[in-house]
Amino acid sequence: MSKFTNKFSISSRGIRPKLIVAFCLMSVIPILVCFNYIFPSWFQGFFLSKSNISITFLLASSVIFALLGFTIVKEMVDNILKISSDAKIIANGDFEHKISVKRQDEIGDLGKSLAELTGRIKDNMSELQTYSERTKEINLEINKRVLALSSLLHISNLISQGDDLNEVLEVIVEKVTQIGDANLGFLILFEESSKEYVLKSMHGPKSLRLKSMGLEQFRVVMGKNALGRLLAGRETLVLDSRQEVNADIEELQKHLMVVNALIVPVVVHDKSYGLIGIGNDNQNFTYSISDTELMSIFAKQTSIAVENDILLKKIDKLEIRDVLTGLFNESYIRSRLDEEIKRAINFQRPCSFVLLSLDDFGDYEQRYGKIAEESVLKKIATLIREGTSDIDKAARFSDSEFAVVLPEKNKRQSLNFAEEMRKKIELVFQGEPDNKKRLTLSGTVTENPIDGVSADELITKALETLKKNSPKGKNQIWS
Repeated sequence: MSKFTNKFSISSRGIRPKLIVAFCLMSVIPILVCFNYIFPSWFQGFFLSKSNISITFLLASSVIFALLGFTIVKEMVDNILKISSDAKIIANGDFEHKISVKRQDEIGDLGKSLAELTGRIKDNMSELQTYSERTKEINLEINKRVLALSSLLHISNLISQGDDLNEVLEVIVEKVTQIGDANLGFLILFEESSKEYVLKSMHGPKSLRLKSMGLEQFRVVMGKNALGRLLAGRETLVLDSRQEVNADIEELQKHLMVVNALIVPVVVHDKSYGLIGIGNDNQNFTYSISDTELMSIFAKQTSIAVENDILLKKIDKLEIRDVLTGLFNESYIRSRLDEEIKRAINFQRPCSFVLLSLDDFGDYEQRYGKIAEESVLKKIATLIREGTSDIDKAARFSDSEFAVVLPEKNKRQSLNFAEEMRKKIELVFQGEPDNKKRLTLSGTVTENPIDGVSADELITKALETLKKNSPKGKNQIWS
């Protein structure tokens, strides 16, 4: 029955048949009017005689037909306007808007096509959004890598330049605090002097609170408490939302006052030398693989810095010459003075120690720069070397101080030597046109056994005498 109904139903027809039907229905009145005016007698006589139908009924029928035609046209126009309105809403970006026109003609096909097009656009937009989010993640990851690489290069430069170990370690901990949303970064290292594991550095907002509460929780003994057991195991700990909580984890969270932590061992010469770690208080947080890799790299950088410092200290002990001046260095002159004192005691001979210090040399360096400073030090070293004998030993004692060990010379002879050096330096730099470049030096002399029976005693006495008399004036020798 429904097939039969659809076959003869106008709603199942296309726009063209509907427009023809509407045109025909709406043309009834004009046709009747034309016939009434052109063939009035025939028109009225035919209808009135054949069907006995009144003019009123004919007119009413004509109006009904016209209204039916108008209704058909209006219904098509309304649907077209509705689709146009839907298209505008979708064009403004509302891809969730539903197409309400459902017909079986060309207008219905248009609505269906528009709905399919909207669906495809929505899918494409969703896919683009996914790509955009993924691109943001990739960009963030790239930025993290670039920042980490920059940090690693900075640390490598500090190590290669031979900067102080503590300064390098401070920079390392500061850089690792930029990983994994950290609000705490810390470094625990073995200290050779105390033979204990101590906190070397700590950074981040959380560190302020920890410092205010004391740092007892960072005292580490191998194998004891959570950090000590972690140190003994020499394994990386990744503590985040994936980690099952146990007694050690709870203890560690309590000690560090964090929810999440990433801690990596620092290994030096195959020995567990310390721990470097970060932490934060984020809920449902997970450390990425790249976070763990970066922390491992920073741990290796820490190991390199420590190994480099150990090696430099060994080299310093073996080295006897000052690189800049070519004179002996402080460590050598101390040991040499000890040997000369022992020899002098055995043979009952004198032995003196001369300490010479350039006056206001710190101001000279600030005013004229590093190159000028080095040039002056080399020149003074040459003058001192020329003024000593083969058995005398001259050294650069500190940045602006020189020392000379004078075997077989008593204090009076050593004072003469020191005075000659003072006059020679004054004379050499007297010719400088710039008054501020006219350098002078002051000095002091100590003798064994009058001022001491060991190198440390003679040197300490010389330093004290120089410090005590320096306010009295420049360009003088004291004993």
